[in-house]
Amino acid sequence: MTARGRYFPVLLVCLLAGTSAADAASAASDPFGGRFTESARVGEDQAQVIYYRASDALAAGAANVYLDQELVTALKPGGYTVFCVSPGRHMLGAYLDDAPDYSGKTRELYAAAFKAGATYYLKVREEGLNQPMPVSKSTAEVELGDTREQIHLLSRASRAEPCRYYDFLDDPTFSVRDFSILADTAFNARGGMTEDGNRAVAAILDGLERVNAQIIRVEVEGHTDPMGTGSDNQAQAQRWADGVRRALIERGVPQSVVTATSAGSRMLVQHSCYGSRSEQQACYSPNRRIAVRVEVRTVKAR
Repeated sequence: MTARGRYFPVLLVCLLAGTSAADAASAASDPFGGRFTESARVGEDQAQVIYYRASDALAAGAANVYLDQELVTALKPGGYTVFCVSPGRHMLGAYLDDAPDYSGKTRELYAAAFKAGATYYLKVREEGLNQPMPVSKSTAEVELGDTREQIHLLSRASRAEPCRYYDFLDDPTFSVRDFSILADTAFNARGGMTEDGNRAVAAILDGLERVNAQIIRVEVEGHTDPMGTGSDNQAQAQRWADGVRRALIERGVPQSVVTATSAGSRMLVQHSCYGSRSEQQACYSPNRRIAVRVEVRTVKAR
């Protein structure tokens, strides 16, 4: 699937509240989407969760799945959901029939560290226990063959991310790509990003997408000229770096892989400018920049 290379929705959903009575009745009569096929790998910037209920589950009600105390979906027997999280510690669990007060999200959920690039197959425990039941891939994919995607609810889990799938090369190519954005054109006098700055950030990401490069890590570093005090230059360069970092995240780069630091005026590319203040500012302009270093893994498009 060509759309899997970047921003793929976590859940295909319809929100019952606010829909017509006919639409609500239709969704309620068939809350499922397509059948489970095969799990794909995610990159090192995410962990993938496949949560499901067996089709022969004895309890007829819904099992509300929570991620970090926010509702993901309500799994019915024979339903599954797929979502991704940033690597690290998260709380996760499923509660049978805790509507309408949804008390499960305020209780202590199962907490675990999710590893980068891993896929977790988790099954709802039908005996009333709320922690997920880890299942091996071979067992899960057999049981998932009888399930369909749960699509009737909108996920409220703010820490659930769109999964980014890649078709990895047998011998993947790792590389580092360096970019530079001029601060004079990227930011206005008030410190806000200009259209030129937004276009520069978009051009970086568009170029990486064209070669199907998986972003592993991004280091954003702000630089100023030597005019002004050291503390002011350090702060200004940090503001520029933070602005570019925000722009990258707004365009879909996971915030967990982007760092922003300041080099102040310690790494000049243009030295010894003379003349009036305006002449020096013009001469020193190449120093006022934001360096963007991107570590990537080159992959094949699906």
